[in-house]
Amino acid sequence: MMEKIKQLLKHPMTLIFGLLIVGIFIWDNLYPIREFSDMENRALTKKPAFSVKSLMAEGDQSYTMKYEKYVNDQFVLRDQWISLKSRSEFLLGKTENNGVIYGKDHYMFEKYFSTDEERLGKNTAFVKEFGDKYADQTTVSAMLIPYSYEALEDKVPAGLAFVDQVARTKEIYGELEKSGIKTLDIFPTMSEHRDEYIYYRTDHHWTTQGAYYAYRQFCESRGRKPVELSQLTGHEVKDFYGTFFSKSKAFNTVPDVISYYDFSTGKIVIDGKETEGLYAMEKFDERDKYGAFLHGNNGLTVLRSGEVDRPGDGSRILVVKDSFGNCFTPFLLRNYDEVWVVDLRYLKEEMSAIMSENHFDDVLILYGFVSFDSYPSVSKITY
Repeated sequence: MMEKIKQLLKHPMTLIFGLLIVGIFIWDNLYPIREFSDMENRALTKKPAFSVKSLMAEGDQSYTMKYEKYVNDQFVLRDQWISLKSRSEFLLGKTENNGVIYGKDHYMFEKYFSTDEERLGKNTAFVKEFGDKYADQTTVSAMLIPYSYEALEDKVPAGLAFVDQVARTKEIYGELEKSGIKTLDIFPTMSEHRDEYIYYRTDHHWTTQGAYYAYRQFCESRGRKPVELSQLTGHEVKDFYGTFFSKSKAFNTVPDVISYYDFSTGKIVIDGKETEGLYAMEKFDERDKYGAFLHGNNGLTVLRSGEVDRPGDGSRILVVKDSFGNCFTPFLLRNYDEVWVVDLRYLKEEMSAIMSENHFDDVLILYGFVSFDSYPSVSKITY
């Protein structure tokens, strides 16, 4: 026994490395299992249940693949290792990480270099089909929101082959207009206000300020008077770390500030259940602060305006949207008595039933460009 110990002592680095591996293994197994990562803003993989069937399975469903994901997610001091990786890459001068590009003034941008042509074509066709069916019954408008790099080009590193959202939007609009859909080109509006805080630094969404400028443009296109921000009571929520931060974990990130405004509401029904307030206020104290708007993404939300200055004529608008619409929609409570909001990803009802059972003065289809290029759920607009 003593001889073996003496032999090990002759190779101290091997001994230290072995003890380190054993120590990490023991620590890793004693370390508490976490269900959620605040840093990454996502649920962490739980330990998979073992079965012969899962062991024999292939791909993502195999036990070994699931266990590997579990080990990666539950590795001891995971957040600290992620932060160390971020610092190392910064020192190496890297300008991107995990699909996120670092720009000037602490802005981050989606690495969006190509479109899914098949999906983009299908989604355009689905919206055209909706226009063919309903544009003669009500006014149908479409608004595709450019991701931040398009309007904030002065903050983007030079020489990157981003998708030209402006040109592609123009092509899509040309098709939609053939089906009687009115299109809203908001790029000039966003570009005009590019020196203002219209997009978050750490998130893919526009800010409430950016959404407001698009709201103004929509109201003017429909002959309705937009509310002035000076007429509203606003609030700020600090320390928002968005989706880009969750992907990149940049150690020197400057957090964002979320703004929201007070609106008087009557009855609010989300997926058939009555709800209090426009915002899930508790979310403003959590990591996913953007999720406070409209209580997050839900299939069908019906908002009845309680604003004194609402039209009072029974007017109703339907907004079909992705998450970009969540901070946009509240402004409409000044212009319509009812605001119906549909997120096709979670909608249980059929759109044909909603359209046939209700009269809408306006329908607005509002999507971030990248969402429109990737969401299969857009097909449900034809159901």
